[in-house]
Amino acid sequence: MFSLLADPGRLALLIAIHRAGPICVTDLALATGIRDTTVSQALRLLRVTGIVSAARDGRTVRYVLRDPHIARLLDRV
Repeated sequence: MFSLLADPGRLALLIAIHRAGPICVTDLALATGIRDTTVSQALRLLRVTGIVSAARDGRTVRYVLRDPHIARLLDRV
């Protein structure tokens, strides 16, 4: 778990998701300054590990934090 949080890019994404709530890849890329493809790859890893989940909203996929432990940890960051 901590190895996922150790990456500055993934940590920036998690903080943005936590603060914004449901958010799409394009908005995450703008918020963090990370390229869309890199954001998508990081989100895939975070989805597989169960930290975030994805919900389709029409043609847009929005991501939310799923792990309450990570949410509490991010509240303290």
